[in-house]
Amino acid sequence: MSENNKQKAVLSVTEDIRAKILDGTYPEGMALSQVDIASTYQVSRTPVREALQILAGEELVEIRDTGRATVTTISPESFLEKCELRALIEVKLLELSIPLMGTEDIAKAREINESLKKCAPEEWTPLNYLFHEVLYKPANRPLMQNVIKDLHHRHYARLKSFILSHRNTPRSLREHDELIDRCERQDIEGACYALESHIMMSAYALAEQLKAQQLKRRQTASL
Repeated sequence: MSENNKQKAVLSVTEDIRAKILDGTYPEGMALSQVDIASTYQVSRTPVREALQILAGEELVEIRDTGRATVTTISPESFLEKCELRALIEVKLLELSIPLMGTEDIAKAREINESLKKCAPEEWTPLNYLFHEVLYKPANRPLMQNVIKDLHHRHYARLKSFILSHRNTPRSLREHDELIDRCERQDIEGACYALESHIMMSAYALAEQLKAQQLKRRQTASL
């Protein structure tokens, strides 16, 4: 296999396994056999091994000393840490954005929040991300925005069903409305406080629910 073909194989295998982990097809703790994957994609084990290393770097796969690979389990602590990172970056983005916001930015945020009030469950996550993105766009910080996008689309995607089933929708929408009002009034301190509370109060509640769910799963498995 030429180097070019090998890299194409690595990319293809990586993207497919990543998608299956993110959509839950490959659940937490599932063993990922290099032999089986190589057979499935009709490639040698070398691109499979490289693909798994890439996914390990993304915290989607754990590779043990024995070389055995499994889909990582999302710990409540890891989830909470990512939320803390989100809060740090998003609050800074909002602080930078508010002085530069125009009436069209506020109007767009209100429009998206109205869509959230009547959207289908599967539409919530992308619309919610778009709502926050609109508020941060005036800051013109593409690197910070990309970090947030990565956290949303790579790490939160695996918990989409869990988050949807435990989300307090009325509270989230009220908090969005308050956030827009504070941004419109150019209340930087109040808006940043409201945003941090919006992210972290939900995060603490979800982390506790995730911990309870995993404890129940372990207790059931031990019976």
